[in-house]
Amino acid sequence: MPRASIGLFLLLLVACGPSPAPGPAGSPTARLQADLHFLADDLLEGRGTPSSGLDRAALYLEAQLRLAGVRAAAPDGYRQWYRIGEYRPQQARISVRVGGRELAAGSWLLINFGRDPALGALDLELVNAGFGVVAEEKKVSDLEGLEVRGKAVIARKGAPWPLDASAVFGPDRAMGKLLASVARGAQLLVYVTPDLASATADTESGFFAQMKDAPVGFVREPGLGPGGQPASALNPILIVTPQALAQALGSPADQLPRGPLGKRVEIRIDAQVRDGRASNVAGRIEGTDPALRDQWIVLTAHYDHVGSHEVPAGQDGIWNGADDNASGSVAVVELARRLAASPPRRSVLVLLTSGEDRGLFGSAFYALRPMVPMDRVVLNVNLDMIGRSQGQVQAIAHGAPALYQKAVELAARHNLRVVEDQQPLWRLSYLIDSYHFLRFNVPAIFFFTGVHPDYHQPSDTAGKIRYAELTRIVDLAAEMTRHWADGAARPEFRRPDWFLTP
Repeated sequence: MPRASIGLFLLLLVACGPSPAPGPAGSPTARLQADLHFLADDLLEGRGTPSSGLDRAALYLEAQLRLAGVRAAAPDGYRQWYRIGEYRPQQARISVRVGGRELAAGSWLLINFGRDPALGALDLELVNAGFGVVAEEKKVSDLEGLEVRGKAVIARKGAPWPLDASAVFGPDRAMGKLLASVARGAQLLVYVTPDLASATADTESGFFAQMKDAPVGFVREPGLGPGGQPASALNPILIVTPQALAQALGSPADQLPRGPLGKRVEIRIDAQVRDGRASNVAGRIEGTDPALRDQWIVLTAHYDHVGSHEVPAGQDGIWNGADDNASGSVAVVELARRLAASPPRRSVLVLLTSGEDRGLFGSAFYALRPMVPMDRVVLNVNLDMIGRSQGQVQAIAHGAPALYQKAVELAARHNLRVVEDQQPLWRLSYLIDSYHFLRFNVPAIFFFTGVHPDYHQPSDTAGKIRYAELTRIVDLAAEMTRHWADGAARPEFRRPDWFLTP
């Protein structure tokens, strides 16, 4: 029998076999390592959303929750299904007009974060925001006083300070400018740069090169998308050369007046959309205290990654996603095992999401169809990329300092050093599944061991995970979860000034 068939047979045997008595077995490190090796195996083909590999991962996670004695939480079992559309940019016909003038091919690039072509053309008023930088800590806000809701924001490459060519995120890069504009209701960022998609110019343009041919996905459920609930904090980016924009508007970008320009941008996409579906995996552990069991702790991690891709012969075409985010997924499963073996006073929802790497699809759908009311959620604990610790972990709790302080207090017991957000200007709360809890003012803490050279590369494999350190992070997260699940007062949450939501 081929290796893949053997693996699938064993998976089905575990998933469909009789349920033993609930409770952990074996050492925590051994359990984490076994779970992670399965999720990051080539059999799962990088767990792209949607894909058969993702469904195999979901079946495995469902089996582990069932074996642990965690009850199903979704209306029809452990799986919360939602619909997805997808197309390939290189097979689509896309036209762009700025100020009534069609831009020539090669002078622009569209990175379409989550917009369904079935919604029709994007036809928006242009608002010029100069650099488009918003960094409250530096007392810079190029969007201050501009009405950008429902409009397209023009932002040119650069900032009032030198750029870090190695950075993709930050308020002075395209992604940071996109987050700032979308948070204020803009529907499109028009980013003006001479580096459309060059792997040699800087890290940002290399990111554009990576994204330009990536399949475009979007959730196709009523209520999600423009005019409905946000799928993520991202909208499309139109990347344009300075020459093309100057020809279309009759003036170079750095000479345009600040504010509304009285001109429009129009983008039409004609694409053959393939329909699919994906699921979140959800389980519940009932609280033991009648006075508290209607209050919830929600544990989250995304189990998807970016899938597999065609590559030249001899190269690895599977993005296994061991750290991103098999590491967080197996941690949540391990937390569920421990909590199910000794249920706490409050109830716990175990939520393993899909589609995070495509734009927070699964958590967005969950927020539209929550299994427990958001106003009864005491705390969200999110684990994402926690497999590369060198003895420390970031505990990111924007707006809830008591969560960070508790993590620091408990970490010493686990031979672990807890540090604050090491990239505060990246605004990571917009880019993780906790976003769909924070926007409902639910306190959240996010454990993270940082970005590394294997991030979103085929080289993110199970052999590079530091399992002893991963176990210590799980032990810390378990104690944090138990503290609030057993009745500690709800942490205070105050939105940071920069955390705006549409």
